[in-house]
Amino acid sequence: MTAGTTPAQLRTVSDNVPLADDPRWQLAQRITASDAFSRSEFLPRFLLHICKLYLLGQTEEIREQNIGVRVFGRTPTYNPSDDNVVRNYAVQLRKRLNLYFEQEGKHEPFRIEIPRGGYVPVFVSSGPSEDAPSPIPVQNETRRPEPSIDSVAPAVLRHTTWRMFFVGMGLGALLLGCILYRWLPHGAKSAQQVITHPLWSALFSKDRDTFIVPADAGLGILQNLAKEPANLSDYANGRYLTDVKAQGVDQGNLEDLRTQRYTSMVDLNIASSLTRLPEVVPNHLIIRFARDLRMDDLKDSNVILLGAIHTDPWVGLLQGGLNFQFVCGKQVDNCYIVNSHPRAAESPVYRSNLDGASPETYAILALLPNLDHNGWILLIEGLNMAGTEAAANLLLDDATMRPLIEQTMSPDGILKPFELLIRTRSLGAQALPSQVVARRLNE
Repeated sequence: MTAGTTPAQLRTVSDNVPLADDPRWQLAQRITASDAFSRSEFLPRFLLHICKLYLLGQTEEIREQNIGVRVFGRTPTYNPSDDNVVRNYAVQLRKRLNLYFEQEGKHEPFRIEIPRGGYVPVFVSSGPSEDAPSPIPVQNETRRPEPSIDSVAPAVLRHTTWRMFFVGMGLGALLLGCILYRWLPHGAKSAQQVITHPLWSALFSKDRDTFIVPADAGLGILQNLAKEPANLSDYANGRYLTDVKAQGVDQGNLEDLRTQRYTSMVDLNIASSLTRLPEVVPNHLIIRFARDLRMDDLKDSNVILLGAIHTDPWVGLLQGGLNFQFVCGKQVDNCYIVNSHPRAAESPVYRSNLDGASPETYAILALLPNLDHNGWILLIEGLNMAGTEAAANLLLDDATMRPLIEQTMSPDGILKPFELLIRTRSLGAQALPSQVVARRLNE
């Protein structure tokens, strides 16, 4: 199968490949046509590719390198250690399979599972059924350890690694809570009832994945060295990272910037704080580095993008729907925010002023529909790390943020898109409280 093969082409089986009548192949086709898969570009390709090879007895071909080339269009020389797109999508694939068999496919006589540590599918009977075929034996299968999410934030990732332990603890706490609930005073019950935050409840849901995307700090350094900005197209297909030239830079250091994943402690701290919110649904939370994000992720998932446009080109894809837009020159520190339609007392341009006794910088908090308008994208974007940190601190301050969120909601309680332009200042070494200096409510 070539990198551009579509699911429909995969379903076309030649006469000398006796899969068309195989109930396992038919199951794979039903799954890829389901609601859980049909909106995704790569997940149907991924599933059909590995199922086809399995059913043909070619399990030795089901390797991360081959999947990256044949399903995701990577070059034959790409290094899976540097590009974990296959591992990332395998996490989603397992989740979508579980979702299918919990909903549309709950009456299927057998199910498809992909055990962790490899990509070889297993067909398992859902119950007593003579129609469910036995899986083809797998011989000489070599499995490599597969992390469930990116290694970009180890401290955050341990949250997911211990998920099952937390689930067990949570069940015990839930049982204890049920016993004690009737003895709580009325005021304590009310405190429990208002804990849910309207924004976080929308961004973390049980019916879709939520991606938290730390920015690509290495990209910002590369652009500064090369004095050549990266557009989204070249960034997403890897061309910028491959072709960028930087004068006077040691080749080893340049190669590190091209291949390694660097982000800021600010982004990691924000990601860590987000994962601890009570509304988080652990089974649907994915940490994905900006370099590994795909257009497919922005279509039918909830996404939280951190950073600024020079370290996260994906923001450029969304700026057409924003009033407050980032503009950057060839130098990373030459960025500012344009106010497309200034109102009274608003400035048409907002720039950082880092000189003087009271430095100031700006950031944007914006909630937008995802590309398929069935979920949300939240931008936490600063002109620099200080701006991003200030925006996140404001966002996570429930006493300040909840009233702002409620002001953006419709009378019937429906969350609407919004934009907040935030200014943060410091006096000497002391950070001053951040301020919302302009806002927009998008219908």
